[in-house]
Order: sequence, then C-alpha cells, then structure tokens
Amino acid sequence: MTNPLFAPKSFLVVDDMGEMRSAIKAMLVALGSTQVEQARDGLDAIQKMKQKRFDVILCDYNLGPGKDGQQVLEEARLRHLIGVDVIFVMITAENARGMVMGAVEYAPDSYVSKPFTKELLEARLLKLFERKADLAAVNKALVAKDKPGALREINALIANKPRNLGELLKIKSEICIDTNLLDEAEATLKQVLAVREMPWAVFSLGKIAFLRKQFDQAETIFKQLIAQDPTFISAYDWLAKSQTAQRQFDAAENTLREAIRISPRNIPRQHTLADLALNNGHSDVAEHAYTQAVGLAKHSVLNHPAIFAGLAKSKSVNGKHDEALKVTRDIRKSFPDQPEATFYAASANALVKANQGDHEGAAAALALAEQALAGLNETAHASDYALELAKTYVELGQGDKAAPILQQAIANNHDDEAILAQIITLCQESDLKYDAETEIRTIQQALIKTNNEGVHLIKQGQFDAAIKLLSQAAEQMPGNKTINLNAAMAMLMYMEHRGINREDVQTVHHYVERIQRLAPDDWRLADLNKRLRKLLTGLKSDG
Repeated sequence: MTNPLFAPKSFLVVDDMGEMRSAIKAMLVALGSTQVEQARDGLDAIQKMKQKRFDVILCDYNLGPGKDGQQVLEEARLRHLIGVDVIFVMITAENARGMVMGAVEYAPDSYVSKPFTKELLEARLLKLFERKADLAAVNKALVAKDKPGALREINALIANKPRNLGELLKIKSEICIDTNLLDEAEATLKQVLAVREMPWAVFSLGKIAFLRKQFDQAETIFKQLIAQDPTFISAYDWLAKSQTAQRQFDAAENTLREAIRISPRNIPRQHTLADLALNNGHSDVAEHAYTQAVGLAKHSVLNHPAIFAGLAKSKSVNGKHDEALKVTRDIRKSFPDQPEATFYAASANALVKANQGDHEGAAAALALAEQALAGLNETAHASDYALELAKTYVELGQGDKAAPILQQAIANNHDDEAILAQIITLCQESDLKYDAETEIRTIQQALIKTNNEGVHLIKQGQFDAAIKLLSQAAEQMPGNKTINLNAAMAMLMYMEHRGINREDVQTVHHYVERIQRLAPDDWRLADLNKRLRKLLTGLKSDG
C-alpha cells in the first residue's frame, strides 16, 4: 500500500551494487515514491547532490573503491550539500566496530542494517519525516548563513510545542553556541535538562564552559560523560582540547589514543593525535597516526598537504629520511592545484634535508617555503601556515626568524585559544627566547581596549573617531577577522546614520572581502552583507 507522504519527496539511493539499488528503489516506489535517483558510488553521489537537492538520501556504507558512505556524509555536510531538513540514512552490512563507530560518529539521521524489509524502511522513514517536517525554513536561513533568522524560525516552531521539541531545542542550542550567544544556549540546555538528563545537552554545556575559557570545568564535564558512556567519542575530542588548553599535553595525547582505539576512522582526530605525539617526543606514535590519517584521507574532502608534511617529519625524526623525502614529493603529486601544497612540501623538505646533514638543500627548501608563504597571506588558514614556518625556523636553529611570525600570529588570533596554545607550546618546548604568554596578554589587552573604545565612540555618535581607530587597527592587523569585522560594522553604522557615498561603500567591501578570505563561514558576514544591501537599495530608491 502506498503512503501519500512519500510522493512529494525526492530520494537518492547510493550503492555500488546495481541489484541493491534496484531493490531499494522498488521498495520506495511501492511505498508511493515517484522521484528516485540512483548513484553507483561516492563520487557519483556527491555530483548528484551538487546538481540537485534531495529530501532523503539512502547511502550504503561500503561503496567499493573510492569514497565510502562516511566520507559521502562528511563531504555533504562540509560543502553544505545537505541541511538540517534533509534525511540521511546510512545503510550498512559492516560489523567491524571501527566501521560502525565511524558511521555513527558522523551522526546520520538513522542507520539500518542489511538485509531490511520494506516495512522496516517505511517505519523508519515515517518517523524521520515527522522529525524533519518543519525545518525547511530553518535550513533556508542556515544556508544563507543568516543565523539570527534561523533562530527566529526555530523559536517560532518551539512556541507551538511540537512533538520534535527536543530536536528543535538541540538545533537552537547549537546555533546559539555558533553565534556566541552562550547565555541563551545555556538557558536552552538547562530547559532540556530540567525535563530529562540528555547526554548531548550536558556535552554542549561542556563546550560552553570551554568557550568561556573555564577549562577545568569543561574537563570535568567531559570526563563525567566518558565515565557514563565510554563510547561518547566527541567527549574525548573536547576533553583533549580542554587538556591541551591547560598544557596537559601528555594527558591530551592519551585521551585521543583511547578515542582512536574505539573509533579509528576520524581523520581530524588522527591528525590531532599525530601532531600532539610529535610535539610530545613520541615520534613512533606520531608516524603511525599520520600514516593512518593519510590512508583514511585518500578519498576524503578532508585530505590536506599538512597531513603528508607531518608524516614526512615524523619519518625523518625516526631516521627514515629517504621515505620522508618520498612523502614530500607525494605532496605535490596529490595536490597539484593547491598553492599550499608547495609550502608544506618545501617546509617539510627543509627539515628532512637538515636532518640528513644537507644544509645547502635545507636552505634552498626553506627559501622556497618562505616564497610560497608570501602568497598565502590573508587566507583562511594563514595562521596555520605561519605557525608551520615558525616551527621550521625553530627546528633549523633560526629562532630569531620565528619571533616576528609568532607576534603577528598572536595579533591575528588574539581570541583563538587553540592557536595561542600552540604558540605557547612551541616557545616553551623549544627554549625560544620569546615570552609568548606575556605578549599574548599585552596584545589581548590592547585589542580589547581598542574594541571597547571603538564601541563607546559609536554609542556616543562619534563615528569619525570610531572609524579612524578601528580602521587603523584593521590595517595593522589585516589577518585579524574580529578587528576587520568591527571596522566594517563601524563604517556601516556610520552610513546608516549619515548617509552613504561610493568611497565608504568600497571601504566596507574591502573589509568584507578580507573577512571572506579569512573566515568564509563566519555567520556575521551575512549580517554585514544584508545591512550593506539594504543601504544600497535605499540609495537606488532615493535616486
């Protein structure tokens, strides 16, 4: 018997076995579906999702050579090919613990094990239809990076006390955390916990504590979650972050090693463990973790030259210099069109050559890394590249060159705890004669003073003085997204009160384009662009 709820939905069935695709399609057609497309592998699935928005995706985990189902979901989320209103069901015949944990960890809406019946599929999808019924407007706002608009839509849905209230409150808390509305997020989570003890809500409270820099409190929360459920994998990641922020590097490494024992297929986790282990002097652990990350990343959207560079460095530290050089050559082959590949290959090559005693070769590679870095300024990962070069300088005994790079990195990331922790660690473990902690405090105090003074001037209506102050800071720190956001906002508010002209509009565009390069996913960009469009529309109307 057909169900009227299936007819309006568009489905994508992803499986490398033609017979299985046909069988699932037949089930969906029997249930009333009229829009069913098929993909034969992970790459085909991604291409189809780029071309068309689907309501439901049924994806097998094991897709043969190439991307697996986990990597399809990973890329679909990262590239915003699916939103909160789309249903993603993982289908698996895998029984291996690591495979299953990897699939579950990326949080598909549901998963089913082969073989399954039409009745089971119908029951599972009907529950998911009900859960997702009202989220289209929320997702539309999220796709537009209009987080305030998404919150308004969520609050309107919550006011009606629907059956999926728990899911709505979870989405609301996540949006609030993403937009730094931590008090509202905390109130939402406590509303959930007053009714029922939900681990995800406790976990989010731990994230809030971390973002408030209450690292010891965050550590306690994540440890409690792990004690209650040793398979709560995300809690391990955030526990390691909390431990790293408190300079507990060995503890953080051990935390991630335990997480990987349970769920080994997470690329960022393997990469983070490898970096920690290498910094902690555990080069064998580092080489193994980098090797795992490189293997897992082969067909993943998360594949990156930095993983290969880390593997090359760890092999060189372990005396495998020829293998290390081969890895650096593989960087350019694997990432032929990425400018950062040249940088990472050269930086790693410099260290390997130095470890071999080839100082002339090391100097040539270092010069190439410096040249490549010059073309990567004001990009989303510019600070990562700067830190990589600073580490290279330190390891090559050129610490005097590292200090100005670290100072600029601090200025550009004064509110990024992870990067600041890396800088402090580098200085402490290398005996670099640079007091990073004092420099961080000095720069943070100066920037907070500048921001506060700028906001005060705006509130007093002294827009010219505010713009001058914040614009000077933005030009001194072109890689600091917060300063550039504030400078753009000051100029916008000025125009909203005093009227606009072409030069001021160009200035705002300059800041917006810079922020777009530095932090393309920052939700505040949408607000800046929305207000600018409103001003320009008003100008055309007046004309």
